[in-house]
Amino acid sequence: MSASAQSDQPGKPNQNFGQSVRHVDCAIIGGGPAGLSAAVCLARMRRSVLVVDDRDGRSLWGQTNRNYLGFPDGIPAAEIRLAGRRQAARYGTKFLSGRVSAASQDEGVFHFRVEASDVDSRTDRAGRVANVRRDEELGALLGEEKATGPVDIVARSVILATGVRDSFPKFLGWAQCVGKSLFWCIACDGYESTGKVVAVVGYDEEAVETALAMLDFTSRVTIVAGRDEGFDVPDLRMADLRDNGIGIYPNAITAYINADGQIEELMLDDPEQTKLPVEHVYVYRRPTPRTELAVALGVELNELGHIVVNSEQHTNVPGLYAAGDVTSPHDHQISAAVHEGNQAACAANYYLYRPVQKARGAVEC
Repeated sequence: MSASAQSDQPGKPNQNFGQSVRHVDCAIIGGGPAGLSAAVCLARMRRSVLVVDDRDGRSLWGQTNRNYLGFPDGIPAAEIRLAGRRQAARYGTKFLSGRVSAASQDEGVFHFRVEASDVDSRTDRAGRVANVRRDEELGALLGEEKATGPVDIVARSVILATGVRDSFPKFLGWAQCVGKSLFWCIACDGYESTGKVVAVVGYDEEAVETALAMLDFTSRVTIVAGRDEGFDVPDLRMADLRDNGIGIYPNAITAYINADGQIEELMLDDPEQTKLPVEHVYVYRRPTPRTELAVALGVELNELGHIVVNSEQHTNVPGLYAAGDVTSPHDHQISAAVHEGNQAACAANYYLYRPVQKARGAVEC
């Protein structure tokens, strides 16, 4: 399909929703904080915007965000998502619930195939039933469409806000523990661990750094390798841990003993079946960026598999931008995701300008 497959009136709300093919100025893949921030910005620029989301991202877990400006008592990530969806809808953003199964580009126009999401059958959903249910109920009020069969999207521009897949340990009740006693981000939740008994689970340098950094919040810190092979750091770093009073356990974990979302003990895989009392557990297993669509569209990735972007969220593919956790292995903050989403939207909006609206001699990105 040629570049003529776009809104009949650029800058005006598109009228093709409800047909078998949806034509939009911008398709935003991912409905977390980054995607919703982009949707608000672009919709306010009077672009036709469609947010596609499979309800399988971090923003529906049970964590409370306490370092986002303007919420002195904290706000659950799921509440930020609900508020963002209402705000985006107010300016005309449309929503489609489903999973993107295919993506391609032809003469500067992007094509996506969306199918029914299989998230309902996943065991991890058990820990966020209430959040998913409220999100679905709000979606219905906002006119969200649910893909029950293939839905095709044709977009003039794209923002990938697909996030990451976390590698939490799987144990009975694990999903209820996320955000309550099971964490992944010291910047987000370290303060809440002040004075608590903390175990860091991980075997590499990042886990060692985290264990040492936790000493700014509590003196009761241990580190557990969480695998049979033990730690993968130099002896010097193990000495740093010992010298700073951090307990070291080069063991795998056979059980996370928990109740109602609170982890109480870690059972180690050793002859004594040692049980470590804990209150908070920080797991360091590198999350996997959700970049399948990026790869299909020829987007450049870095050595860790995250999408490479510049300061305005441009990828190497003209008209395609990325924002949020999928772009960076560090600083997975809601505030950073919101900023990146807004930046990506501004860049996409400029891309969508007619030639006469751009500075003469401007270089397309």
